[in-house]
Amino acid sequence: MNTSEFRVKKLYDAALEGDVPSLLNLLKDDPLVLDRCNIENSSLFVQSPLHIAVNIGHLGFTNEILSRKPELAEEVDQIKRWSALHIASGKGHLEIVKALLFVSPNMCLSTDVDGLNPVHVAAVKGQVHVLDELLRAVPQAIRGRTNAGSTVLHLCVQHCQAGALEYLINVMDDAELLNLKDGDGNTVLHLAVANKQPEMVKFLVKNQTMEKNAINKNGLTAMDIQIRSKKGTDDKEIWVPLKRAKAVKAKTVLKALDTHHSWIENQQNALMVVATLIAGMAFQVGINPPGGAWQDDNGHIAGHSIMADVEKEKYNALLISNTIGLVSSLSVILLLISGLPCKRLFVMTLMVTIGISVSATTYTYLVSVSYLTGYTQSLSESKNHHIVWLAVKYSLYVWLLLMGILLLAHVVLITIKIIRELIHLGVILYKCCLSFAARRLSL
Repeated sequence: MNTSEFRVKKLYDAALEGDVPSLLNLLKDDPLVLDRCNIENSSLFVQSPLHIAVNIGHLGFTNEILSRKPELAEEVDQIKRWSALHIASGKGHLEIVKALLFVSPNMCLSTDVDGLNPVHVAAVKGQVHVLDELLRAVPQAIRGRTNAGSTVLHLCVQHCQAGALEYLINVMDDAELLNLKDGDGNTVLHLAVANKQPEMVKFLVKNQTMEKNAINKNGLTAMDIQIRSKKGTDDKEIWVPLKRAKAVKAKTVLKALDTHHSWIENQQNALMVVATLIAGMAFQVGINPPGGAWQDDNGHIAGHSIMADVEKEKYNALLISNTIGLVSSLSVILLLISGLPCKRLFVMTLMVTIGISVSATTYTYLVSVSYLTGYTQSLSESKNHHIVWLAVKYSLYVWLLLMGILLLAHVVLITIKIIRELIHLGVILYKCCLSFAARRLSL
């Protein structure tokens, strides 16, 4: 063993003991001794001195190495390709985790041979205090997946870490991440039921954003898994929360989905028929207004609307309402044939649009009848005519009022849904800003 190899061995011995004076003496004798610890090309060592010191928890020794060669924080071992941050996270050495994050925060995203990053490791070991520190430094690390497609929440359930699971769900408030599926199509609720974890099941079903009836690749919901699993003492504690949360079998879910899809399809067909009919009527009114057109040029222009000359105000009202009806119905037709995903919100929007079209058509009819019956000229001629006209007029007003209420209800529902989505997005952005600010302050 030559002098260089002897010094490297002494360095590893110092790391094992956390002997800072020995480290300083070695560096004094050989300033490049840390550079010689290249584990990728070494047949003797599979971990760096930093890995050794971190594993045992020698904070002072770790700080000395990082201050002189911070690049070691980015080296991975030859066993599972773990970085020093992986080891510190699993061991729960919070101060060492902080030191490593200060030097190289991006190592939060580093993955081992199984696809685990330090956040995954901390979750598997139930190190909640470390999770908090890691996620404040790099919030996006929580979204990492393992090679098996598992999220950090799946790992919490698989390793029975209820505390870590509750902490992560409460902190992230992310419905999308909560309902992500692993490689087998299982959500965290599937796994909690399969692993007979009643406390986790109770906590998960209480969350309003948890999909209680998600179906995995085997075509099973969480309720199906509970029904098919071996009976045990925890069955009642799992069964009751699932029933209260309205969890059902996959057969029931699929039937409901078929009904929903049928409703969507029926609504599409009905909207297309109504929109086409209104568009045709509006087009005809536009080119053939009530009263027809002049047939000669005696004091007027041939082909010009008679109504436009005789009742200009009524004609303008007719033209405006008819155009609104035509444009809104054509918009519905265009959207239906555009190929856009037709979901409930989309259908509700189309219903509001067709409601506007129907209301405009109703008003067009009211103006047309008013002009064709000569209401204003016949008030003094026939009392019966006046009564009939009032009946027609107010019945249409009642109709328009009902349509207005219906449209307002749809608009309110759509607005509420949009506001909820915006609030959820705002919460996510706010938490990201807080994490970024906390990271900046720590630096």
